Amino acid sequence: MIWALAAVAVMSVPTIGVTEVSPGDAIGLAPNPVVRSGTSSAGASSHGSPSGMFPVSLPFAGVAVLSAASLVYTRRRNDEPLLVLVHGDGGSAEDFDYLIDEMNVDPTRIVSFDYSDVSGVGSSTSSSRTVSTASAADALDALLRDLAEQNSNIYSIHHSRGGAVGVEMIANIDEGSRPPIDGYRGASLLDPAIASGFIGELQSIGGSSIPLLDRIPDDGGFNPIRCGLDGCRDVREHLGHNAGVEVVAIKNPDAVVTNFEGAPEGLRTFELVDNKPSALWYFLVNPIFGAMRSSEAHGSVLADEHVAACIAAEIDEPGSCIGLATPASR
Repeated sequence: MIWALAAVAVMSVPTIGVTEVSPGDAIGLAPNPVVRSGTSSAGASSHGSPSGMFPVSLPFAGVAVLSAASLVYTRRRNDEPLLVLVHGDGGSAEDFDYLIDEMNVDPTRIVSFDYSDVSGVGSSTSSSRTVSTASAADALDALLRDLAEQNSNIYSIHHSRGGAVGVEMIANIDEGSRPPIDGYRGASLLDPAIASGFIGELQSIGGSSIPLLDRIPDDGGFNPIRCGLDGCRDVREHLGHNAGVEVVAIKNPDAVVTNFEGAPEGLRTFELVDNKPSALWYFLVNPIFGAMRSSEAHGSVLADEHVAACIAAEIDEPGSCIGLATPASR
């Protein structure tokens, strides 16, 4: 009887739950947390239960606290960098192998955009030659939003026509047709086919079966100039500003027709020099040699240690790359 009375007395004292939530596998990958809880005695407050009565509300409050803790845990997103690769016309995810190896990126933290998700047929390589850049941009937008559900540190790397896809997608967010993507922090555009004017026209018919033109990357119908009732604007200017995405473009000007001219206002642009003559000189001597040199220069951004170092810096902290090494330092 005495023991029963003592038990009732203890139960009648208000308690403060001490809850500790930790992942089941200790590295944050368990789908459900393991909850360890304990209690410590505390004096009754003026808002506590009347003396001698069991605080009925406390067990329910404890359940509510634990439920809230579990909800917060399950919604916590992985903050390790997640890389999304977007290859160019006729390319593949393997185009980025050198850069990935040079940056020593965890393979489990890499996602490759698949153009066949847009076409519904064939491979990503074959589909990249046929789907429109606008459609690919919509699919990339959907992919990033899906990844953002579980990841809070997403960075995308684009090459050639993949750069046009990236610019199209980010420009849509800049203009407000889509909301910003929470967790999408930055993008690198490598020799992107985002030119305007005459070069842009060539890129719009690039990748065709016409000799020489098949060496020019197809931009999938991308046009950086958008016009509306309030006039025209170049979407490359201040790209990513409204979207909250830090964008850097790295191009090899010696390629001449595979990237873009100048440096649009507000777009951080770096030039890679591979210590070889410009494709323009080769074109003057022999158009075939010019096309071959242009193609070579276009791919040089994928096989340069300084480009890898710049992207690695951007992944670590968007906006931190201050330029590429000069030829004299190589």
